[in-house]
Amino acid sequence: MRGRRGDRHADPTGSQCLSPQPLVALIDLGSNSIRLAIYTIDPAGKYEEIKKAKVSARLMEYLSRDRHLNKEGIELILNTLKQFQQVVDSLNVSEVIGFATAAIRKAVNKEEIISVIKMNTSYSFRILSEYEEAYYGYMGVIDTITMKDGIIVDIGGGSTEVTLFHDRKMVEYHSFPFGAVSLNAEFTSTNQECGIQLDKLRSFLSSSFQSVPWLRDAKHPIIGIGGTARNIGKIYQAKHPSKQPKMKQEEIQSIARDLSLLSLNERTKIAGLSKKRKDIILPGIEAIAALTETVQAPYFMFSKRTIRDGILVSREDSDE
Repeated sequence: MRGRRGDRHADPTGSQCLSPQPLVALIDLGSNSIRLAIYTIDPAGKYEEIKKAKVSARLMEYLSRDRHLNKEGIELILNTLKQFQQVVDSLNVSEVIGFATAAIRKAVNKEEIISVIKMNTSYSFRILSEYEEAYYGYMGVIDTITMKDGIIVDIGGGSTEVTLFHDRKMVEYHSFPFGAVSLNAEFTSTNQECGIQLDKLRSFLSSSFQSVPWLRDAKHPIIGIGGTARNIGKIYQAKHPSKQPKMKQEEIQSIARDLSLLSLNERTKIAGLSKKRKDIILPGIEAIAALTETVQAPYFMFSKRTIRDGILVSREDSDE
């Protein structure tokens, strides 16, 4: 899906936010993991994460060929949310913001899923559109960087959002219907990848990114957010004592090449690599490498900020 973006400060949902509360919880119903993050927010709008929890749910794997999220997937969501509710209740959280991304957005029974969640828990969830997912990712990172022009990428479990900003304003976005989990299922779901699998994956990724005109030879830096970007950053920094956050294309490709030579069990020994990502990290890194090549980016850098930061920032903007 293609789109344009002009006004940086407009909240795409048009929703009215509640007044700032002492504790605010965000529940991110993602395609790879379900996350709970609890924050304190002071009167000036400064927020600080004080508690977090995560379940690697892999919801994309519960989507059937006809895009129904099956009963097991729905039960996994409910069980996870009930665990989170115990944490939320124990801390006397005043406001809970629930949102869902690609796995639920793609499900043909998404309205049923949201209804079942509302009936069985105390939470209401909003399904983010492709544009909203890109927008909140942009909002989460833009105030932490100084560059005027760049490209933000968020490789999730079931989608990849790529956003172009110019003069620090979001001007273009594109949502690709693949992520680390779905790419792994289609191209690399074996104990150890072979050359043919990787060639097919690289060809698919290159073709996909090349299909977006404003990505080709843009020559802007790329900023990665989300789990894949953070994990490749940790792997890179474990090998480089300087903790440099910027990586060149050949350094990304080197990490991908090293991982492709290892079995899943052998990957667990790689410093910085999350054991829960050992199977999906390679397609995620290959996606970053392919995007960097398409853009002819001078470098790729990772950010610790997330879509959750963007939602909090937008929430505070709406309260002003």
